[in-house]
Amino acid sequence: MGLIIEGISDCISSIESMVTGEFSWKSWAIEKAISIGLSLIGFGVGKLIAKGFKASKVLMKGLSKKLKLMPKFLSRQAKEGLSAVTKTNMRNAFKLTAKTMVTETIIYGFGKAEEALLREILNGIKNEVKKKVVGEVKSNMEKEPLAALVDSIILSHLQDKQQLSNLVQDNNKKNKLLTIFKELSNSALQPFYADLSWQKKLNSSISSVINSAKSKAKGTTRGILIAIQTIHMTSLAADAISTVLSLSDKFFSNLKEQLNKFKTEKGFSEKVKPSELSASQTDLLKEFKQDLADTISALLTDAIVEVFHQKFSSHIVSHVQGTVHGVIGHYVKTGLNSDRTEEKLRAGQNNRYIAHMPVDLNYAHRPAEESGRYSQSHAEKIKNSTTAGTILDVKVLSETTGTKVVILTENSHGKLTKMQELNPGSKPASQTVTLIYRAKSAQYPDGHYDVRINDQTVSVTSKDKSCLFHALARGLKPEAGEEEITVEADRLRSMEADTLLRHQGQWEPFIKRKEWTEVIRGGDWYMAEGAAPKRVVKRMVENKKVLKKEVGKIEKYKDWKKYATTNVGIGQFINADHQPPVSSILQARKLNQNSKLAEAMLEVATKSSPLSTNLISNVQKYHGLELPTVYVPHETHREFPSTKSKTFRTTLATAISKDDVVGTFKLTILGAMPRFMVYTGGDKVFKNFKQPTISKTRLDAFQKSFQQHSLNMVQRWSTLLQGKGVMNNNHVTTITTWINNKGYMNQNDPNRNLVSSII
Repeated sequence: MGLIIEGISDCISSIESMVTGEFSWKSWAIEKAISIGLSLIGFGVGKLIAKGFKASKVLMKGLSKKLKLMPKFLSRQAKEGLSAVTKTNMRNAFKLTAKTMVTETIIYGFGKAEEALLREILNGIKNEVKKKVVGEVKSNMEKEPLAALVDSIILSHLQDKQQLSNLVQDNNKKNKLLTIFKELSNSALQPFYADLSWQKKLNSSISSVINSAKSKAKGTTRGILIAIQTIHMTSLAADAISTVLSLSDKFFSNLKEQLNKFKTEKGFSEKVKPSELSASQTDLLKEFKQDLADTISALLTDAIVEVFHQKFSSHIVSHVQGTVHGVIGHYVKTGLNSDRTEEKLRAGQNNRYIAHMPVDLNYAHRPAEESGRYSQSHAEKIKNSTTAGTILDVKVLSETTGTKVVILTENSHGKLTKMQELNPGSKPASQTVTLIYRAKSAQYPDGHYDVRINDQTVSVTSKDKSCLFHALARGLKPEAGEEEITVEADRLRSMEADTLLRHQGQWEPFIKRKEWTEVIRGGDWYMAEGAAPKRVVKRMVENKKVLKKEVGKIEKYKDWKKYATTNVGIGQFINADHQPPVSSILQARKLNQNSKLAEAMLEVATKSSPLSTNLISNVQKYHGLELPTVYVPHETHREFPSTKSKTFRTTLATAISKDDVVGTFKLTILGAMPRFMVYTGGDKVFKNFKQPTISKTRLDAFQKSFQQHSLNMVQRWSTLLQGKGVMNNNHVTTITTWINNKGYMNQNDPNRNLVSSII
C-alpha cells in the first residue's frame, strides 16, 4: 500500500507540475528518501526486499513492539517469491493504482477548469466594480473636508510653489508621495475585513445566484460557474457594486481619520496655500490627484473583490464543490469498479498476514481487543466436521505439528504452481506436506484439496467438509488406511482447537483477518477454502413482488453483503441503509466520550463489552459490519436527509452524544424518509418520484413498509442495547407510540420541523 500511495503521489505531482510549470527535484528526492523504506514494509516482495531490507530494519527501530516480528514476515515473503497469491496481489495493486490515478486526475482536472472559470468571473466583477469605485473616489476627493486634507498633505511636501512641477514630473518623488497615501488607504480598509455585516449581505446574494444557477447547470460545479458566467454575472456584479457604494462613506470617513492622524504626527505645516497657485499649477495638482484617485480606487477595488472572492469561493466549496466532487468520485470509482479492486487487495493483504506473520507464542500479554474472543469462537467451530478448513487452519496446524505445508494450484495452462507456503515459526520444520488446491469449477463446485506424495497426486475423497484435514492427514501418514486417516483428520481438528484455546491472544489477529476476508466477495479463493458450503448464486429481478418482499428487511450490514453476493442484481434497486448512520455514531463518541448511548452502540458495532476502543477504527474502515441496516429502494435512499445532509448527521450525532434515546430514534426515522416527505417549507423542491413509473413503484413499496420497518428497527435496537442501561421500556413505548400515531408526518412535530429546517 505504501508503494501504491507513493506512486499515485508521484503521478499527481507530475500532473500539478505540468499545470504550474514548477518541479523541485530536491524536494521530490527528500520525500522519496523518506518514503521508500516505509513502502518496503507495506508492500515489499522478492528481490525488492533484499535490496531495501537494511533501510526497513532501521526504520522499524522506532516503531511499536507489534512490529518486532516484521523482519521475519518480510523475509518469509521474499523466500516464497512470486507465488500465485503474490502475483494476484500485485495485479490488484497495479489495477488500484491505475484506477485511483484516473479518479484523482479527473477531479484535479475539474478543479483546474473551475479555477479558470472562477478567475474569469472574478475579473469580470472586478472590472465592473472598478468603474463605479473610480467615480466614487474622484467625487469624494473633490468634496470637503477630504479635498482640503489631501491638498494640505500634498502641498506640505513643498518648500515653494515652484516645486509642484518637479513633484508631479519626478517619478521617484511622485511615487514616494503616492506610497504615503496608499499606506493610509490600506489602514482605512483594514476594518472592512473584520466587519462581517456587509459581507453577510453579499453572501446572501451569492447564495441566491448559485441556487438560481443550479437549475440550469445539471448539478456540476463547472456547469454552475458557466451559468453564473453567462447568465447571472450581472446580478453578482450589481450586488458587489451596491455593496461597494454602501461602504464608501465608511471608507472615506476612515481615510479622513488616517489623514488627520498622519498630519498631526508628522507636524506638517503648509508653506504653500492652494489659493496661491497659478492656473497651470492648479492643473498640475489636479493631475496628481487624478493619479492618487486611481491608486486609491485600485486599492479599494482589490480589497472589496478579495473579500468577495473569499465569500464566493468558500460558498462554492462548502455548498457545491464538495458534493459535486463526491458525486464525480462516486461515478468514476463505480465505473472503474475501484471499490471491488480495493476489496480484493485487502483480501490478499489479510492472506499474506495469515500465511507469513510469525506467531509469538512467548508473548503472553495482548491488548483488550485480542483477549481471545475470536479464538474461542473458532475453536468451537473447528471441532465440528461441518466446518470447512481454510488457510488459517493450515497455519495453526503447521505451527502445532512442526510441519512445512506447501499448497499448489493449477494455473490457466493446467500446470501446478505454488499458491502458498507455510512454515512453523517457533521451531524448525520436521516434515513437509504438499497439498493441491482445486479451485472452484464444474468438476469441483465448492473447491477441493488433494495431496501430493512422492511426486504423485493422491486423490482425497470426503463426504463432508473435511477434505483439507483428510488431505493433511494423508500427507502426514502416507501409508495409513482410510479408517486411520479419518481418525487422524478428526484428531487434527481437536489439536487445532486445543492450540487456539491455550494460546488465545497470539492467534486472535489471525482469526480476525480470516473473518474480515470472509465478508469480501472472492475472499474464499485467498482463504483456499476446500469443500466450502456451496453458494447458490441467482439473478435478482425487480418486480412488485420482489420489492414487497425485500423492502423493509432488517439485517446486519455484513449479512447484506453476503446476501447481495448470492443474489446478483439486487444492489441495482435495493440499498442497505444504516439506521442510525455509522458516521453519526462515531461522531457522537468524539463529541462526548462519556456518552453511554454512543458507547453502547459502539459495543454493538465492535461486538465487545466493555467497549474495546482499539476496534472502533474497524467500524469506520468496514462501514459498521455488525450494525443493523434497513433494506430500502435505491432511489429513495439517495434522497434521505441522512444521505444528503452532513448537518443532519451532525445533529443526530449530537442527540446520541447527549444520551437522548427518544430524540435519537425519532431523528433516525425522520432521516430515513425521502426529503420531500419531511420538508414542511415551501421554497425548496425535492424529488417526489412521480416520474418515471419505476420510481413511483419503488416509492409505493417503501411507503407501505415504512411504519412497520421503523417499528422493527426500534425493536431491533432495543434488543441489541438490552442490559447496557441506556434504552428502557419507557423509551421504547414513547417511540413506538409516536410511530403508530405517525408523528413523523405531523407538521407540528418539533423533531420533524428541526430536520426540515436543516435539509
